[in-house]
Amino acid sequence: MIRINLLPYRTARKKENVRQQVTIFLLLIVLITISLVWYNNKLNKKVEALNTQIEFTRKEVIRYNKIAKEVEELKNKLAVLKRKLEVIEQLDMNRGRSFRILEGMTEVVIEKKMWLTGLEAIEQNVRRETKPQKGKKGKQAETPEEFKRPDVNLQIQGIALDNKTVADFMTRLEEDPLFTGVRLINLQQELFKQGQGRDNIHLKKFVVACTNPPINPSMDNIESEEKEKT
Repeated sequence: MIRINLLPYRTARKKENVRQQVTIFLLLIVLITISLVWYNNKLNKKVEALNTQIEFTRKEVIRYNKIAKEVEELKNKLAVLKRKLEVIEQLDMNRGRSFRILEGMTEVVIEKKMWLTGLEAIEQNVRRETKPQKGKKGKQAETPEEFKRPDVNLQIQGIALDNKTVADFMTRLEEDPLFTGVRLINLQQELFKQGQGRDNIHLKKFVVACTNPPINPSMDNIESEEKEKT
């Protein structure tokens, strides 16, 4: 009877199986290593791209902050210029009005019987007037109430020869359409020294208050047009 020894075959087969398993294990390690290296490189690129974007964003923020600061400075300068323009416009509007007040005051003063020593004008509010717009057929449209010029409170100080002169002066003020609400604030007798051997005289020192109401804005336009023509 023939006997076959299978032990060397089995041993070789076991060695082959072990060799295959080791090879597979090594291949898996290599693949995992390659995958990790590739993924690591990918993450590094993303991190680098994000860092580049962060740096760019930081530079943009600095640039825009600088622009915002310049814009804020320009706004402040424009606000200052706007206030200056408003003051200039207000002075320009009040120039004609002040002239009318002084002209009207010279007409109501009683010559050789009284003298003005002071004149104070205070606006009741600071509303800004807008120029009236023209309506149809060149007519001036009415200015809205909230944009009309404010009243001006006047305080007139002066010296008169007697009480009658003060009363006549107040009567003239009341009759003049430029002045309303005429009232006497103070009236007192005061001694004035003439000197050079002359006798001292007693005069009436008075303070009168009144109001200068705004006139029709169209009158201002007419006056400005006449000034431009001249």
